Amino acid sequence: MRSSRIWTMLLGLALIYDTRAGMAAHRESRTKRGGPALVVYVGEDNAPVPGLGLAKANATRIFGSIGIPVMFRAGAEPRSEKSGAVSIEMKLDARVPARVHPGAMAYALPFGDSGTRIHIFCDRVLSTAPETGPGTILGYVMVHEIAHVLQGSARHSEEGIMKAHWEDSDYRQMKSGTLPFHPTDVDLLRAGLDRRATRSARAE
Repeated sequence: MRSSRIWTMLLGLALIYDTRAGMAAHRESRTKRGGPALVVYVGEDNAPVPGLGLAKANATRIFGSIGIPVMFRAGAEPRSEKSGAVSIEMKLDARVPARVHPGAMAYALPFGDSGTRIHIFCDRVLSTAPETGPGTILGYVMVHEIAHVLQGSARHSEEGIMKAHWEDSDYRQMKSGTLPFHPTDVDLLRAGLDRRATRSARAE
C-alpha cells in the first residue's frame, strides 16, 4: 500500500517536472524564433507620403509573420543602437530624375554597414498599380529593400516578395495581403538578422 502511494507521488512529480520543462522549452523556442529586433529609421523629404502609416503597418505584419519583429522610427539612424537591435536607415525620396535607376521604385545598398542603405522613390511607387493602394505597394517595396539589406545580397527569387519584377498577379496578392516570402528568403533573412545582431553585439 505504502509502495503504491510512493510510486504515485513519484509519477506526479515527474509529470510536473516534465510539464514545466516543456513550457520552458516552448518559451525558449518562441524566443529563438523571434530573434533580435529590427529597427528601421525612416527619413522623409519635406513632402508628405500618402499611405506611409499603412505601409509601416503592412511591413511590420509581413516581417512579424516570419518571426522578425520590426519597429519604425522617424529620423536618421543613431551612431549605435544600444538596445541590441539591428538598425537600418531608409530614405523616402519625394521625386527623383528619370535617369536615376530608370524603371526602379527603390534601391538598396545591401553590402553597407551604416548610413542610408535604402532609397524609396515615392513618386514612382505612387504611380504604380494605383488600384492596389499607395500604402499597400509602399509597404511591400519597403519590405523588399529591407530584405536585401538583411540578406546582404542583391539576389532575387523566382516568386514572392523578392521577385525582381512584380506582375499583375503579384499586385493582386499584395492587395489581399497574401504575397509571401519564398521559404529560401525566410531562411536567408533570419540568418542575416542573426549575423548582423552578432556583429553589432561585438562592436558594442
